Amino acid sequence: MIWTAIVPLKAAAERKTRLVGALGSAEKAALAEGMADHVIATLAGVPAIGAIRVLSPAPGDIPGTVWEPDHGEGLNAELDRVCAVLAGAPVLIVHADLPLLGADDVTALIAAAQVAGAAIATDRHGTGTNALAMRAAACVGFAFGPDSLALHLHRLPDATVVRREGLAIDIDTADDIAAARGALPFGRW
Repeated sequence: MIWTAIVPLKAAAERKTRLVGALGSAEKAALAEGMADHVIATLAGVPAIGAIRVLSPAPGDIPGTVWEPDHGEGLNAELDRVCAVLAGAPVLIVHADLPLLGADDVTALIAAAQVAGAAIATDRHGTGTNALAMRAAACVGFAFGPDSLALHLHRLPDATVVRREGLAIDIDTADDIAAARGALPFGRW
């Protein structure tokens, strides 16, 4: 089964706005860019993934990806639109702020979705959704945002919840940066 990965990516000026005060503008931009590059490179290294679409308001020059225009309707509406185009195909949505993501994490999420039909990777707090895989893409009324895990489970009641450090630690706040640093061997980040 060949999967299509979708990586939502905001316009550069809108990335990681909750880190204002924790990082300077240049540091924030470098962190966001570095994490996105890492996530895309990780996805590219997973044999089950045949295509990577970057959902973004502007085309980027990211090798190995296809630009999927974001028309400004909001993340959830945009994902429903893209999934309508990919209806029935295996699809994986992965956020671009997962600095610890590994190919084994992606493979585990895909494997869980192949068995259950859908799999949801929760954040480290157990309330958000950092990645979601569906064996057959469908417009489920995506609900990324606050309390998205419960909302996605309501829409996909048979989904398996996947809890893995590489999928759970996303970077939105200074506390998230500390959690990521704490999860890595000394001196790596």
